[in-house]
Amino acid sequence: MAVSKEEANLKKLKRSPIAMNFVKRHKGAWNHQDWLGFLDFLKEKGYDPINADNVGLLLEEKKAQYLASKNA
Repeated sequence: MAVSKEEANLKKLKRSPIAMNFVKRHKGAWNHQDWLGFLDFLKEKGYDPINADNVGLLLEEKKAQYLASKNA
């Protein structure tokens, strides 16, 4: 079964440091404007189409990793 462009973009994003860099830059806390800016940044970088809900889940995973590393 073929992978959709949306799924391929999410996989590519998961392999890149972009999501963790965003989390680190915002020290694990961001607002809605930051989030919208991140989605725009992804579009500029060619990660379009991409499922915003899945991007949000990825950021939450990276946030948990970031906060765990700060508390280790």
